[in-house]
Amino acid sequence: MSAVKIGGDWVENTDPSTGRKYYANTVTKESSWEYPAELKGASDPAPGTGGGDKPAEWVEKLDSTSGNYYYYNRSTKETTWDKPEKFKPANKGGGDWASKIDPDSGQTYYYNKKTKESRWDKPEGYVDPKVEEAKKATEGGAAEVTTEGGGGISKAVRKDEGAAGVAVSSAATAAAVDPESNEVENDVDAATNEEGGGDGAKEDKNDPCGVLKSVEEITAGIGDVTFEKFVEEYFKLDRKGMFNSKTSVEKISSWKNDLIKTSLLQLPPDLSSEALQTFRNVTGYMGDRGSSKEPLGHVTKILSSLMLAPEQLRDEVFCQICKQVNNNPDPVSSVRGWQLMVIMLSCFPPSSRLQIPLTQFCARKLDDSGDFIPKYAEFALKRIPRIFDLGPRREIPTQVELEALKRCAKVTVRVNFLDKKYIMLQTDSWMTAAEFNVLVAKKLGIDDTSPYALFEVSSDDEERVLEPEERLMDLVSYWQRLAVEERKGKGKGAKIQEFQFVYKVRLFFDIPDDDHSGIEMMYLQASTDVVDARYPCTEQDSLTLAALQVQEMYGDHPGPGKEFTELDGVDPKTQKPKLMKFLASKYFADGSDRSAELIQQILKLYAKLSGYSTNEARLSYLDYVKSWKIYGSAYFFAEPQNSSLRFPSAIVLAINSKGILIVDPDTKEFLAEYTYKDVVTWGHSSNSFVVVTGGVQHQSKVYFKTDQGKEINSIVKAYVERVIGPREGNN
Repeated sequence: MSAVKIGGDWVENTDPSTGRKYYANTVTKESSWEYPAELKGASDPAPGTGGGDKPAEWVEKLDSTSGNYYYYNRSTKETTWDKPEKFKPANKGGGDWASKIDPDSGQTYYYNKKTKESRWDKPEGYVDPKVEEAKKATEGGAAEVTTEGGGGISKAVRKDEGAAGVAVSSAATAAAVDPESNEVENDVDAATNEEGGGDGAKEDKNDPCGVLKSVEEITAGIGDVTFEKFVEEYFKLDRKGMFNSKTSVEKISSWKNDLIKTSLLQLPPDLSSEALQTFRNVTGYMGDRGSSKEPLGHVTKILSSLMLAPEQLRDEVFCQICKQVNNNPDPVSSVRGWQLMVIMLSCFPPSSRLQIPLTQFCARKLDDSGDFIPKYAEFALKRIPRIFDLGPRREIPTQVELEALKRCAKVTVRVNFLDKKYIMLQTDSWMTAAEFNVLVAKKLGIDDTSPYALFEVSSDDEERVLEPEERLMDLVSYWQRLAVEERKGKGKGAKIQEFQFVYKVRLFFDIPDDDHSGIEMMYLQASTDVVDARYPCTEQDSLTLAALQVQEMYGDHPGPGKEFTELDGVDPKTQKPKLMKFLASKYFADGSDRSAELIQQILKLYAKLSGYSTNEARLSYLDYVKSWKIYGSAYFFAEPQNSSLRFPSAIVLAINSKGILIVDPDTKEFLAEYTYKDVVTWGHSSNSFVVVTGGVQHQSKVYFKTDQGKEINSIVKAYVERVIGPREGNN
């Protein structure tokens, strides 16, 4: 790739992936698709600007505090929330939006050609040209209520008006990503916008959980370690050649215009050959050599070979990237190299011997001239200790995640609730479930996060609580891989298993009455469990609770002689009786239509509840169900291993805040009950759970065979510590 001088410090170059010309300043390292204005004269506007207010100088940036976009003029330094003419749509009705197909999932997403925003949910006002005549049928989608936290689910969610099932692709929404764009200047602008939230902004706004170390903290541990010392000790300085001469540290650690003949590090022969192929993909992505492959295709190739590779091969790719960005004369290639560094740091850490040298390499690039490289270097620098603590991930990132990583941007994920509402929150490749739980709770105005957790829920209604250290985007990548594999096996149009994140109650602790957000979460969980028949419940109990639900949802009864028809008829979306939102399906299972009778009984009870506020109705509902011994139970199938206790061969362990119940799965009879005051100790293995009960003089040990021992152990421990105080169980 040869550059042509065009005047001053500027050179003209050609982007190999698009064939477009761009311009780079060899001194400031600035790059631009526009011809440099200083070479054309101040009075002669650059092509495409049109003079005037210079719309080409406006860039759109994301304010990480509010989540809203603002606009910044790089010439005048003006900042405004109002869209300049450049960003205003030419016509209404979603005219700047286009629909595209995600090649990984086969799902449709929407991309704004002007703002570079992409999303899975259909933009407001967008109409597909092919289905113009169906406009009325497709209107009325999700509507955002508010973006502020502190108001519970009701005030901080979007309402899902569609079906209950949520496709895997809807679990992850892209940041400002154009999958067809090769405009590197725009890419880097997006990187700096997302990372800092605007010029001069600090990254702590982009670190809501406070898990990233500061630059000062990180660099304090470098000491006298340098990347060059690492090169001198571990690189193969005796390179292959006609005279097999020894190369210099500076030469071997600097950008190379052609392929290497052997690995940089001392590697076994089989790994050395893989290292050469890795270098081909590194240079292919950076544009240092011509390639017919899509840029992210090179990234996928690298990750496919390195995700399960020995750590010395992973170190090799970090060293190759350092080499190719060091003294690189092409600023565009250099930016792409740093993009590759960020992507690698999202997937696996360097070895302990390379960690500090790599840290020093990134730290010294903070003083590079230009805007782009220092910001990429700082982003990478802060992720080195982070990925070192987390360890390698399991799955290759999805294309959506890779596009976000290229820009150091966040990815938006959808978090669902039990009432079909949801919120959209930003995450990144390093965020764990425990950290994300904090963000969800903050959004909802919940102070005590301990009762709630994020669950993985499948379209088959199988659920699993996420482990605290589980990485969200790694799980999304796993869902994506399963979807692709299942679709290949079943065919494009076949129904496949889908997954979603659901935030709900895991531990049924007592919540203060004035904690309205917490009460709302507990009420939503309780009412859902009652309607789903998770608890044995008499008909009278069901009717009383249904009346409280109606009061909570609709407020006071309209009064004597006035009709209330919200319980009548069929829900047009679910095609089920509206009454099924309040009563278990068992009341509709025998084929007899008791709807009119049940509605009348509910309305009689409902009329007596006038004056109850929303929160009072929720509290009354919770008080009612808390009186049940089984309330708040998590159920686990198990096989008792103590023959002397004469339990059935299979039982259900019901774990709640009161204790451990042993339930006959057929008769629903309580066979045994152990309160937490009776529990001496407990423990689990990979296929069992054991509990010891009794006192000082006499103790009884009960074994259960189960593959859910770890989760049972975790729940029991949490309840014991809440009810009794910190105690140690056996692991």
